[in-house]
Amino acid sequence: MRPAPALSRRRLLGGGLAAVAGLTALTACGGEAETNAEGSADTGVAPEDGPWSFTDGIGQDIALDARPTRIAAYGDQAAALMHFGITPVAIFHYQDPATDSTFDGLDLDGIPVVGTAYGEIDLEQLLGEIRPDLVVTTSYREETPDTMYGFKDKTQIDTIRSQVPIAGILQDGTALDVIRANEELVGLLGVDVEGGKVAEDRAAFEQVSDELREAAGTGLTAVAIYAEDANLYYAKAPDDPALAYYAELGVQFPEFAGKDYYWEIVSWERADTYSPDLFLYSERDSYTLDQYAEQPTFAALPAPRAGQMHPWVVSAMDYVSQAAYMRRLAEWLREDDDVA
Repeated sequence: MRPAPALSRRRLLGGGLAAVAGLTALTACGGEAETNAEGSADTGVAPEDGPWSFTDGIGQDIALDARPTRIAAYGDQAAALMHFGITPVAIFHYQDPATDSTFDGLDLDGIPVVGTAYGEIDLEQLLGEIRPDLVVTTSYREETPDTMYGFKDKTQIDTIRSQVPIAGILQDGTALDVIRANEELVGLLGVDVEGGKVAEDRAAFEQVSDELREAAGTGLTAVAIYAEDANLYYAKAPDDPALAYYAELGVQFPEFAGKDYYWEIVSWERADTYSPDLFLYSERDSYTLDQYAEQPTFAALPAPRAGQMHPWVVSAMDYVSQAAYMRRLAEWLREDDDVA
């Protein structure tokens, strides 16, 4: 998810406005990574001598003397890596990963968590104790190496980068584009991306894509939304990789007004600007279905009245995570009624 221009990217993508208001100094949590006799965590990455290089989504050319085996990652990116078979040696996130549905089904036992609030990273633990070979985060349009997502500020980025390179996986295009970027990275890290589990996961993703394409044939329209007390935010499908992929498969989203990137913002008094057959409401804000029901203009729309409000889950950019949500979306499109 990407914030509106009036909001900080870190506030909205980092789990919602309410979460930011409560930021406190970080107390690191999570266990210490188990190490083997050579001192490297069992991460699923096989060591390999010789030069290693990777060009990330914001144009950084990262070159190391050997393949990195100890990968630390921002939350969403960590989940994607884990689904591809790589276990991070550390995770930093906007909340405790154990409470985030992004990590459902993943084993977090033994992975140190060095940050549970946006930008609050225990640098002493990360750089002094864990000492990763590579840090990986998500990146968004217009970001630079000095404004990378997941970090408090340039000073924090510079401190980390003075000891370990930071790669940004660009969240642009469609979900398939981002998944392939992750696939390229894990392939360079030694994961078999042509066969084995990755090939099985890719085939399952392709099958679910066909199911969603068929379900989209119902012609129902959808709108993804984010809410806070003052405004309602409509997500522009072309600017969100997951929504853009669903649209490519035939799911119908409106063309929103304005030239601003990612969001059209309206007051609650204008919350009837669009009236789709179903709403996808963000799980990363603090707004509940009861609170939506208390907004009279919005609650009077046909979709809320019909109970056609479904979670918009920010799923990691990997085959497993995206397939799981696409399967749910296909079911809603098959079962919901045409009420628009």
